[in-house]
Amino acid sequence: MTEFPASRRPRLTSPAGWTTVLTTAALLLHTTLTAGVFLDLRYVLAALRTTGASGLSPSEVFVHRPFFYRWLIAGLDSVTGGSDAVREALMRLVGLALCAAAGLLLHRALRRRLPERDAVLVAGLTGLTLAFAPVIDYLQPEWFAIVFATGGVAAALGVRDRLGAVALAALPLSLAVLMKYSTAGTAAMALLVVFALDRVRGLLLAAATAAGTGLLFAVSAWSGSRELQWLRDMPHINAHALGADPIVVPDLLQRTAAYLGDRIALTPVLALLPGALLLFAATLPSRRQRVEAVLVTLLLLVVGLAVVVYQGNWFAYHGESLPVVAAALTGLAIGRWYGRHGRPPLCLTVLALLYGVLTPLLAHVRADVDVDVLAWLASAAALLAGAADLLRARAPRPRTGRVPVALPVLALVVCLAATVWPTSGVRVVLGRIVTTNAELKVQARAARTAAEQVDAELPAGAEVQYLAFGQQAYYLGHPTPCRYPFPTFFNVPEQLTEVPSLTSTRENVRCVTQEHPPAYAVYQPSWLSLGVIDPRIAAGIRNTYRCPKPEGRQLVVCTLRRPE
Repeated sequence: MTEFPASRRPRLTSPAGWTTVLTTAALLLHTTLTAGVFLDLRYVLAALRTTGASGLSPSEVFVHRPFFYRWLIAGLDSVTGGSDAVREALMRLVGLALCAAAGLLLHRALRRRLPERDAVLVAGLTGLTLAFAPVIDYLQPEWFAIVFATGGVAAALGVRDRLGAVALAALPLSLAVLMKYSTAGTAAMALLVVFALDRVRGLLLAAATAAGTGLLFAVSAWSGSRELQWLRDMPHINAHALGADPIVVPDLLQRTAAYLGDRIALTPVLALLPGALLLFAATLPSRRQRVEAVLVTLLLLVVGLAVVVYQGNWFAYHGESLPVVAAALTGLAIGRWYGRHGRPPLCLTVLALLYGVLTPLLAHVRADVDVDVLAWLASAAALLAGAADLLRARAPRPRTGRVPVALPVLALVVCLAATVWPTSGVRVVLGRIVTTNAELKVQARAARTAAEQVDAELPAGAEVQYLAFGQQAYYLGHPTPCRYPFPTFFNVPEQLTEVPSLTSTRENVRCVTQEHPPAYAVYQPSWLSLGVIDPRIAAGIRNTYRCPKPEGRQLVVCTLRRPE
């Protein structure tokens, strides 16, 4: 194991330290109270609440998320109360507690292998990156997978007894896999980190995680759920998965590069990674260690991107692991730079501050400017900044006052907090900021208003059949007796011809055409167009419910057709 020079614990009692702490706390409080949660999480919450009111448990409900994530969100929801805004703030607060716990556990483990300053920076910035995750990422399966993976790395590296460490770390890493199955990539990244630091522990942990994942999946299948069925059926409703169409490598590489640019525009700390890697490698004493550091970092990026490419939807939250890698490496680079030179990498620090200030302004750039191109330019600038810091370090400099480590941390906090402002992007697609935080709130208010209009037409507490997306049901809250609360298996492209024959689709159809369906259905034409879905399914819905013309409304109430 590499011997690192001793370092002092970062001081938080200096003016710079207090400024950093108070600024971080204020920004975290702001995002906790104002950000809310993304519509994907509202979809899951609505499914669990509306079916739970009819007596179904999370084990029995299809919400496009696996067993353990469903129960995790149900547990999180159970400790909240009050209005929707209060409940969402409480959920975010619990999320902050999990970020803090993950960071503290990681720090405890790393301090045995790294100087104190480096351990604090890596663990602290890992936790803060999760805490400042954009609303589209926060509390998603990918986000929880990183929390569990961080705990797994902490257990694997922090427990002295090798077998005890492996046994303890296998559980959180197995849960990381089972957050969404595709989150196996996040667990693989954690295993790679452990392997890079301790080969034997890494190999043993990989075997233990595979066994633990299989055992926990067996528990989920045994629990009374349809986990095996849903695992077989879900890939058939993803028209964009890798392999669904012929693979054109140049197009795939171009789309991947565009996605990475979009992700940088969403979380600018990712742009710092080239400069941070350059500075970190420069502090290592041997060529072998430098090559290993570069290879491990590239492998982490490849695995993180492979998960995105495989799913093929190019959703931002599929790449949530990438900014965490960038922030942790940046913290390690700064800590090592202090240990070597006694001062921060000034150019990279200034750039981090600049990105934090400028990113919320990207929504105002000209329509003909691709923000993913700007993001790639920002990454190139970070590499140049790292090179400039290397040149500055080699030049003779007069002795000056010591710059506290809290100042570069403050710059990084500003960079991480670029996600919280009203004009910051939430959805960035192919170089365009499609939705900002402020616009997301406008959309949520429109969904709430539409739900309130429908609620006024329904009897209090009446069971309904939802033919709508989950965010509308989140605000409506009426119970539903169907284990498929929102007909995801109906709403698929026409080319997916095998979907109507799936067991899950047939079960979903029976929810609508059952012998005693609910007296009312809530229909969202913009999400489930009866003229687009399978004609047989559309006919079954029309034969069961009479729906009025929407006439510009988001939602309409359909009534059950009475037998003649």
